[in-house]
Amino acid sequence: MNFQKFRLAVACLLTGVLCQAQAQDDNAANYPGGTVKIIVPYTPGGLTDNLGRALAARLEANWGKAVIVENKPGASEAVGATALARSKPDGLTLFIGSDAAFVVNGFLKKSLTYNPDQDFEPITRLSEGFGVLLVRPDLGIKTLKEFLNLIQKNPGKITFGSEAVGSASEFRMRILGDESGGYKMSHIPYNGMNPIMADLLGGRVDSAWMPAHLAKPQIDAQKLVPLAVNVPERTWMFPDIPTMTESGYVNANVTFKMMLAAPAGTPKPIVDKIGRDVRAIMKDPAFYEKSIKPLGQVVIADTPEQFKEYLKQTKLIIGKVVKEANFNVD
Repeated sequence: MNFQKFRLAVACLLTGVLCQAQAQDDNAANYPGGTVKIIVPYTPGGLTDNLGRALAARLEANWGKAVIVENKPGASEAVGATALARSKPDGLTLFIGSDAAFVVNGFLKKSLTYNPDQDFEPITRLSEGFGVLLVRPDLGIKTLKEFLNLIQKNPGKITFGSEAVGSASEFRMRILGDESGGYKMSHIPYNGMNPIMADLLGGRVDSAWMPAHLAKPQIDAQKLVPLAVNVPERTWMFPDIPTMTESGYVNANVTFKMMLAAPAGTPKPIVDKIGRDVRAIMKDPAFYEKSIKPLGQVVIADTPEQFKEYLKQTKLIIGKVVKEANFNVD
């Protein structure tokens, strides 16, 4: 190839790259070009669903395009995560998941139908929140210490429900067990929080960590007994309930985080636009008071880079816990 032809080839290559970049910028400027779907990997009415619908309503108002929530529960968020992974990377399909989808499933599921490390484009961690440890009144206990003693005296007989295998709730229970004589509970995984609450009230499961907005009505009605909240200091919502920290179990303060992602390959300008718009909503005081605070959540609203760094560090931590706790791998 002579020099003139080489220059022509380079010019064509650069032109193609510039045209592609310009096309992506144009797509972002016109985004969204159609209905946006937010996949929620739990049943309606739970924590993730409530935030997803509140966020969808605000995005729809801002974007002037329909934004809908589609519930795809099952398999510890894997059903919803797989649906996202198989979606077109155009920004019109998004996903709100937790550590279960983004990290834990990679350690606990042999036949996972998506790749947690390759199939997502992180956008932002939305929020994190505390849970309330609730037990049935007929267990006859009032404190966390009494609960842990009951478990040790009845190995394998005391049950707890959680939103998924490998969920924040399960990690809390396993850590509590390890720090109080050994993990000896029976775990019952569900596909959402509302079914757990129904079984708690119906006497079909003994205990569960529940989000604040579902726990409070039952506590106020004295239908369930609260033992602890997983925050360092007592909260405005439950000032009379002891924290895990003051009870001596600071390592079990595992929070439930809700995080927003798009399919891998979604153009960066679109990811950046979604992130900017979502972060602005999450940081809006009016939105916080109406849609975040009542859920017992704290806003994170970080950047894609911070989200990626969180996943990197969390993978190291979760891998260590899974190995030491001898989790069963599906």
